[in-house]
Amino acid sequence: MTDAAGRSSGLPEEPRAGTGWGSALLRMVVAVLVLGAAYVLVAFYFQDRPPAGLSVAGVDVGGLTREAATAELARELAGRTSDPLLVVVAPTPADDREQQEEEAAPSRLELVPEQAGLGLDLEATLDGTTGLSFDPRVLWSHVAGTPRELPVIGSVDRPGLEAALAALAEDYDTDPVEGEVSLTDEGVQVVDSLEGRRLDVATTAEEVAGAWADQVWDEQESAPREREVTGAATSVPPLLTAAEIDRFTGEELEPALAEPVLVTATRGEGEDERSATAELGERDLRELLDVEVGPDHTLSLTLDGEALVSRVRQDLGQLEAGPRDATVRLDGDRVEIVPSRVGHAVETDGLAEAVEAALAAEGEGRTVEVEVTTVEPEIPTSVAQGWSFSPMATFSSVFPTYPGNEARTANLTAGAANIDGTVVMPGEQFSLAAALGEISEESGYVEAPVIIDGRLVQGLGGGLSQISTVVFNAAWFSGVQLDAHTPHSFYIPRYPAGREATIAVPVIDNLWTNDTSTPIVVRSWVEGDTLNATFLGQRQYDVQTYDGERRDVTTEEAAEDDSPDCVPQTPQDGFTITNVRILLQGGVEVGRDEFTTTYKPSDEITCTHPEAQGP
Repeated sequence: MTDAAGRSSGLPEEPRAGTGWGSALLRMVVAVLVLGAAYVLVAFYFQDRPPAGLSVAGVDVGGLTREAATAELARELAGRTSDPLLVVVAPTPADDREQQEEEAAPSRLELVPEQAGLGLDLEATLDGTTGLSFDPRVLWSHVAGTPRELPVIGSVDRPGLEAALAALAEDYDTDPVEGEVSLTDEGVQVVDSLEGRRLDVATTAEEVAGAWADQVWDEQESAPREREVTGAATSVPPLLTAAEIDRFTGEELEPALAEPVLVTATRGEGEDERSATAELGERDLRELLDVEVGPDHTLSLTLDGEALVSRVRQDLGQLEAGPRDATVRLDGDRVEIVPSRVGHAVETDGLAEAVEAALAAEGEGRTVEVEVTTVEPEIPTSVAQGWSFSPMATFSSVFPTYPGNEARTANLTAGAANIDGTVVMPGEQFSLAAALGEISEESGYVEAPVIIDGRLVQGLGGGLSQISTVVFNAAWFSGVQLDAHTPHSFYIPRYPAGREATIAVPVIDNLWTNDTSTPIVVRSWVEGDTLNATFLGQRQYDVQTYDGERRDVTTEEAAEDDSPDCVPQTPQDGFTITNVRILLQGGVEVGRDEFTTTYKPSDEITCTHPEAQGP
């Protein structure tokens, strides 16, 4: 102890507070607490930071916060999702279409990852690189740093990837080309079959997804590889194979065209014998044959049977002649029988089958013989000899001959001459328009008054309606079948009311059918002022006629026409009348025809122009 002056008292001193072993222990505890707190703070500081020296796919992210590390990776690795991948597909037979002589190159399809469901899973990549740890070794790695490289982990949206590959397949895929063999004027044309191709989307997606997840094109490798993935494709074979085309052309087509096919025929015997040959050369065969693809996709030759017969008849037709039925003709005023004649025809049944068999043969086997058969007429001479011809009915009509009607008379004379001698065989239909011939000046017809819209005007062939009326009445009283006739629009007094017919070729015709069992010969002639028609044949009916009373009479009007082409017209009342034809056999009615005709009134037309037609 010391005094105030600082001297020692010589007495022992008491320990001061804060000194000794207790103080040291305290300081030690405090230091431990401070260090522990610092350690904890350091652990919490590094829990969100990757260790120093850590890099991902070559990008240093050590010491950065996880958020900053994610942003850094997204920025630095953006090219991995925007730069295209190349999907390399090995060549298929379909690729030989454009490279027939060179080795086909693989197809390279560009796939943009970010547009195909391929991305970078940066969160999964950084998983395990951060987190709270009190392990001193972990903390030391954050402080001291140890070089460490992690690969980036890819994410795959499988539906999106397959959709993108399917879009690429639209341009990549090709349909197979079906081969074809055709026969043309130039020769045999062969189109080769070619396989198609299809991108195997599922397998290719599997390859791309695996490669993307593995990042096999890591740019930090010492020798970076191309961003390529091997895709898969399949070939699509055509239905018609090249082997089938080769088989068909070699085994069927070439032998069929190798030599001509001869079709021969003979008619008659001895001195009357005649022969002909149709030679079907290669050009003929190409026109007659066709190539058919069967349901089993095999090829075969087909032969056009109708065209074959037509072609053979070009050469063998000289041996053919159609049969001629017995008929009649008018020789002056006498009906003469024209004898029948047998015909000859090349037998074509089985011709196509025989030629088809010859196509596969050689030498003499390529010659086909056909028969020439005799064709009998349907109406032989023996039947015609039993025909007789007597008047079935005759009808006459007087025509005007006063001055100015010369043209009309000329038409009647020309028309009657054309009709005279017309033969209508049993079952045939008579057409007045056909019998009159062409209504032209060359046929002897001239202009004369005709009725158009109730008025008489000039027209070529005017007056032929009188021939139509005479023929109609001859048919009426002959008892033949009446098919079609058209009465005039207004009544003309020189004709039987209701039993008359007009003609306007080709619009209006006069038709009847010979429903007897023998021919009918139509006689027609002009004698003086009378037009006559007689049907010669064998009638089968007696005819009764009832002409009804005129009823519903209407009156005409009068008018003047000052035109130079005016045709004067006498007035006639209009009326309705019914005419009945009864057909009798043995006095018994077997048929009845009834016709009702309504006539319009005919106006009185007076021509006042000096150049108009006279009365």
